[in-house]
Amino acid sequence: MRPGRAADLPALIELWRSEVRAGHRDSLPREPEVEGLLAHFDWAARSRVEEGARGLDGGVLVTSRPTPGGTVARIDPAASGEEPARMMRDLVQWGLHLSRAAGAAAAQVWVGPGRGGALQDLGLELVRPWWRMDRSLAGDLPAPVPVNGYQLLDGSTVAKGSWAEMHNRSFADHWRFSPHTEEELMAGKAPQLCLIALTATSGEPAAVTLCQLETYVQDSRPQPVGLVSSVGTVPEHRRRGLASWLVAEGLIRLRTAGARHASLYVDGLNETRAFDAYRKLGFELAFVAEVWEATFP
Repeated sequence: MRPGRAADLPALIELWRSEVRAGHRDSLPREPEVEGLLAHFDWAARSRVEEGARGLDGGVLVTSRPTPGGTVARIDPAASGEEPARMMRDLVQWGLHLSRAAGAAAAQVWVGPGRGGALQDLGLELVRPWWRMDRSLAGDLPAPVPVNGYQLLDGSTVAKGSWAEMHNRSFADHWRFSPHTEEELMAGKAPQLCLIALTATSGEPAAVTLCQLETYVQDSRPQPVGLVSSVGTVPEHRRRGLASWLVAEGLIRLRTAGARHASLYVDGLNETRAFDAYRKLGFELAFVAEVWEATFP
């Protein structure tokens, strides 16, 4: 095992693609997008790879994000070769040591269904199923149902700088909430696909839904995919149908923008049971990731 290098990225992408094909990984963006996400990644300190006779057999990247409860590290392993289970264990174990040494409050490993068997021996616990729900954008789409007392606006009329505040208010009480800045939240998003519901009288922000077009490789979904993300409602405006209204409107706009399929992600243990509303909008469970977590004193 050695420290990774930026030059290892093409080989790592091939490993990730093989995992997508095998159903062990949900999806993978196009290579230029992956390169952009890792443009400032500290390869020497936060990655390890293992080489075999035919090239790279495994690798792990460790990233982190702040939360109110402390830094949460994410360990992303990929393994192939003759001993994938042993390699997966070694890579995750290295990531756990790094996360603890760096002062993380917790470390997570996200794996495909049934892939977490060796993680329990390393002190991780299965804490969440994370769902991807899909629906086709062909044929009839659900009609958006406006909610009395609210108005819908998009990014062409909403002032810049207000989206992150709205997002963070909506998700502050969710599991492992991590605040976002305006720049990271809105990067690459078309204004007409960013939706917000305001109270009709005072203009108070009540709900938000952000959509964007994505193209994935080694993926069975018709491309491009309309990704529905950041579906959030501030607590005092929940259970009034705002999220369903915004998502239904987002689906129409995504199809107009060229999307052929739609996907969204939701916590399988979501206390508000948001997945029930998504099912009513035609979404069905398509992939379940397992979130394994270790917490450090």
